[in-house]
Amino acid sequence: LAYARAYAAARVAAGGRLADNPLHRATLGVLAVDTAAAFVLAGHAFALLGRVEVGADPDAAAELRVVAPLAKLATGRLAVACASEYVEAFGGAGYVEDTGVPRLLRDAQVLPIWEGTTNVLALDVLRAVSREDAGGPLLRRLAAAVDLARPLSADLADTLAAVTGELTAALAEVTADPRAVEVVAGARGLALRMAAALACALLVEHAAWGDEQAQVAAGLWARRRLRHEDIAGDAHRHLDLLC
Repeated sequence: LAYARAYAAARVAAGGRLADNPLHRATLGVLAVDTAAAFVLAGHAFALLGRVEVGADPDAAAELRVVAPLAKLATGRLAVACASEYVEAFGGAGYVEDTGVPRLLRDAQVLPIWEGTTNVLALDVLRAVSREDAGGPLLRRLAAAVDLARPLSADLADTLAAVTGELTAALAEVTADPRAVEVVAGARGLALRMAAALACALLVEHAAWGDEQAQVAAGLWARRRLRHEDIAGDAHRHLDLLC
């Protein structure tokens, strides 16, 4: 993302710098939101792992059981999608080998393969939920984030509350019959939905500490990944805050 922003600041096309073009700014802004979400997912997993390794914290261990596969699954897929956009942001320079940019995409592809694959991780999430009640810590974090979000944005809080209710019902179905065809076939979609909700909750936690960047990212992420809305206009306006 830093490379793409630097290139946009220097590249002149269609009568102006790419960095000033609303469409290109919107593209980079959306990528910045995805980056913020991936960062908090990874950071939260590392924090839980530290609590487990240093203090043998049973609560952290219980939450890590589901956070680890969710973080691997979501960040791996985000890495590939974002790297593809980064390569495209360089135009022809993103394709020719002597720039080094194409390697970003090739190296990103290894993440959902070696860290998973995506399907393997999704099935691991089902096992964690059905055998170890790993859904409980996740749902409690989401519910707490709803309360934290209320003073920040009613829409954000309502979105998180709705998704928390949706996931509560879905995880109950997993627990009731983890081998049901519908449950197994839908494991990837469910895991990605859980990861998206968790990322939103974590961004809300950061926003509640006074992080303005996290607050903007939380709202845009919720609209994009939880409500499936187009955030291009706001991503353009908030680009300089987001990255």
